[in-house]
Formats: sequence, structure tokens, C-alpha cells
Amino acid sequence: MKDAFRRGLADLLNYKYLHGICVVTIALSVFVISAFGLFLMNASDMMESWKRGIRIIAYLESDTEPAVRADVIAGIRGYEGVGDVEYVAGDEAFEWLRSEIGRQTALLEGLSENPLPDSIEVSLSADIGGGDAIAGLAERIETLSHVAEVEYARQWLERFGGVYNLFRLTSMVLIGLIGAAVMLIVANTIRLILHSRIEEIRITRIIGADDTFIKFPLYMEGAMLGLAGGAAGLLLLYGAYAATIPQLESAGLLVYFQVRFLPWDTALAILSASMIIGWLGCYLSIRRFLRL
Repeated sequence: MKDAFRRGLADLLNYKYLHGICVVTIALSVFVISAFGLFLMNASDMMESWKRGIRIIAYLESDTEPAVRADVIAGIRGYEGVGDVEYVAGDEAFEWLRSEIGRQTALLEGLSENPLPDSIEVSLSADIGGGDAIAGLAERIETLSHVAEVEYARQWLERFGGVYNLFRLTSMVLIGLIGAAVMLIVANTIRLILHSRIEEIRITRIIGADDTFIKFPLYMEGAMLGLAGGAAGLLLLYGAYAATIPQLESAGLLVYFQVRFLPWDTALAILSASMIIGWLGCYLSIRRFLRL
């Protein structure tokens, strides 16, 4: 194994141009794939954070008695996915609206009575599912007696969820295509090197070298190409991340959400996948070229 590693490293140094192109290609591919993964990870975090901040507002009928209202609140508390329940009186909501609109309070001067009904604000628990679970909870609350209407950010949630799912599916397809392309590039690079060393390989086999002696350095070479390209791609992604985050913070876009970089286990998985793809490319090249 040590000798195979040494000979594979020597080949990397002897064919710098071909290996350099291969490493750059792998690095760019890893950068694109990792960028998709980074976006999906933070989009998922943002989705979870925003979902926890959703409030389902249940508006009560105008003639709801305090005892009945208490029963409604107790029924809502018993539903799965409910985190907290708060009663908001119509007068309290009207005063909040007046304070929020500030200088435009003249718009409310013509109102003869408070148009805002009493309501119940329902916060979601952290373990609630996706949009379907939230919609199901809202429908159950709406079926309760003395609940006139229920509203929440349903359209926004459905649109964002649809875009997220589409982007995730597209990312999976692109990752597969880019991985296959990188494998072919590594295979072609190794094949070019084999063409330039065909006489050396023939002489080595004539003097008694077995298949393992010939193939192992090439396998190590493909794995090292994948490792070098994967590491370069991750460094490139981190550089782009480090350069972008301060600009987003200065623009005030990260006040309510923190963007994080790929965790260590994900980065190690990417490096391992790059090495495997490099090894597979070398394996395919050897099988087609040497027929071993």
C-alpha cells in the first residue's frame, strides 16, 4: 500500500497538466454541488424557523360568552401541534392597530365601533410537521363551535414549500449528472495517462508484474485526484461564503436568520464522495483500457 501510494503520487507530479485540469474540474463540480447543498440546508433551517413563528388566528363570533370561550381555548390546547394559546380581546387588538399605524390614525377616526372581533392566537409546537399538518390543525380549529373564521399565512407557506421542493428535486438531479460527468472526466484523464505509459506497462507485465501491482497506484491516483479536487472545491465555497455573509449582514438581511456553513460531517462526506468518484473513474478507465 505504501509503495502504491508513492508511485501514485509520483504520477501526479509527472503529469501535472492533465492532473491539474482534472483537479480544477472536480473542484468546480464540488463547489456547485456543495453550493446547492448549502442553500438547501439553510433554506430548510429558514423554513423551520419561519414555521415556528407562524400564528393561527381563530376569530370568535361576537356573541361568544366567556365560559364558552374558555372551553374553546381548552379544546385548542388539546390538539397535537399546538404550542401556546393566547386570547386577544377585540379592544386590545384595536389599540395595537392604532399604535402600529402611527401617524395614520386618522384613518380610524370615522369608525363608529371597533371592527375587530375577539380572537385566539395559536402558536405552533416545534415538532409539528409541514404545511399539511398546519393546514389540518387550522381546519380542526375552524370546525369548533363559536369560531367564525381562521386565517394564517397559508398561501406563502404553500408557495415557499413548493419552490423549496422543486429546488431540492432539481438539485438531486444536477448532483447526479455532475457526479457522472466528473467520473467520466477522471476516467478520460487516467486513460490519457495510460496511453502515454503503454510501453512502460507492457514491459512491467513482461518482467512479471501482476495486475495488482499495475492497478493499485492508478487507484490511489484517482482517489488522490478526488480528494484534492474535493478539498479545493470546499475551500472555494468557504471563501465565497466568508465574502458574502458580511455583505448580507450589512444589508440587514440576517437580522432574524443566521446562515451557517456546512457542518464537519457533511464536509467529510463530500470529500469521501469525491475520493470514491475519483476511484470509480480510474476503475472504469482501467477496465476499458487494459481489459483487466
